[in-house]
Amino acid sequence: MENSIKPSYEQGERGSSAILVSISLGFSLFWMLFFTALLYDPFAKVALPADALALPLPIAMCAGLAVTDVLVFKMCDFFSGERGHKVMWAIVSCYAIIPAIVLFTQAIRGAIVPTPFAFAAWSVIGIGLGFLLALWSELLVSFVKGFASKAIAFSACIGAVLYFAMSSLPTLLGICFLCVASPLSLALLRLLEKETPAAPFVPRAECIKRHRLTKPIDALNTLYSAVFGLAIFMLSRTPPSLSLYGGITLAIAAGALFMVPFFSKNTDKMMHGMVQKILFPILVIGLMPLPFVDGILQVLCMLVILMGYICLTLVNLDSLYCLVKKYKVTSLYLVGRGHSPILVGVSIGYLIGYVAFTNAVGNMYLAFTSLALVVLMSVFVTTIDFDPDHLKEEHEDAEHQQADKGRWKTKCATIAEAHDLSAREIEVFNLLAKGRGTAYIQDKLYISPHTVKSHTYKIYRKLNVNSREELLTLIENAPSGEERIET
Repeated sequence: MENSIKPSYEQGERGSSAILVSISLGFSLFWMLFFTALLYDPFAKVALPADALALPLPIAMCAGLAVTDVLVFKMCDFFSGERGHKVMWAIVSCYAIIPAIVLFTQAIRGAIVPTPFAFAAWSVIGIGLGFLLALWSELLVSFVKGFASKAIAFSACIGAVLYFAMSSLPTLLGICFLCVASPLSLALLRLLEKETPAAPFVPRAECIKRHRLTKPIDALNTLYSAVFGLAIFMLSRTPPSLSLYGGITLAIAAGALFMVPFFSKNTDKMMHGMVQKILFPILVIGLMPLPFVDGILQVLCMLVILMGYICLTLVNLDSLYCLVKKYKVTSLYLVGRGHSPILVGVSIGYLIGYVAFTNAVGNMYLAFTSLALVVLMSVFVTTIDFDPDHLKEEHEDAEHQQADKGRWKTKCATIAEAHDLSAREIEVFNLLAKGRGTAYIQDKLYISPHTVKSHTYKIYRKLNVNSREELLTLIENAPSGEERIET
């Protein structure tokens, strides 16, 4: 019942500090695996000569992840059901086995793994990560926007630290770390699912009627991500070192933390292309000098671009979670579809860099590519109509929702006064009116479950109701103005 009076982006549980920490730790394992597959190449580290150009394995990983996202989007009805969930859990539980076998064989025998096997292993990694992201997204959409934003940002920061730790480990220990990460993430997810109410299921046909993602946003995300893919490829060519891993970790953390104060409470800056406009100058600063500098300056340019990529990726996920609540659609329908353009763009950018440097055209080609990307981004950002009327509509909706919320509070206050509830009973009553359960109320008010039940019994008796449904009906039918309730 509380959902009917909340702003559309705030539907869901608020969560406690303990749950925030648990989610951040569990989801961070996804980010650690993702950053490792995208930015760190164990195949090159183990078997290739130091001066060899690394295989474009991140393209295979991004392709596998994007295909999984689209599959989840197309078959969200199946994957939202019990059988589909079992399939996703089974895939995520087993997906590390194939890459682990390949990596262990390579590390122990010292042999170079054939390219087809390497690409297949990285594609499997992408598939597993895609389903792991879908499972965590189902959990995160159950919480209000501010809580979900913090969970996404903090998990990415912790994932960056784990990435640094994993990159610094000896090869065999790093492989072992990768193998246990996904089962551990699933174990934490399983524990949290028991504490969090599941979001209501909405059939895909109904989801399509309620909302469809706009193609201009998809196009802009793909274009921006091509810039990110190019920078990520350049990073893959940089000689590995602890200072490089440390710089990558700091760039990821900066991009993640940037979204907390700037985007987490300002939905307008997240929607309708606003985040892309804000990130545009940051990408230009990193992209324009990239072909004309070398050494530490070139690495700094790439890290600036990487920071923008992390920010866009996290804000995009956060905005998708908001849209799930706003339009009341299934999370698997929207998240998979909305995340895939970024992965496609990264693959395109990485491929552009790979083709350029394997054909020895090098920095001159990179300079023209950088200029072309800047021009395209400028055109897209300044000319595409992102339907600004939506912002006005959202402001009007927010005003109406705030008015409804105010009327709901007035009704609760009127009922409490008319039925002579005590101060503590009023606190419990207000939480009951918001749909909160016993566990939440006892944590919020620092009282025992027995005390909660005792206050609830007294409130029901004074209001002459016998259930939560009757209590909510009483509040709905109560006057909201100056009119008084007769006891």
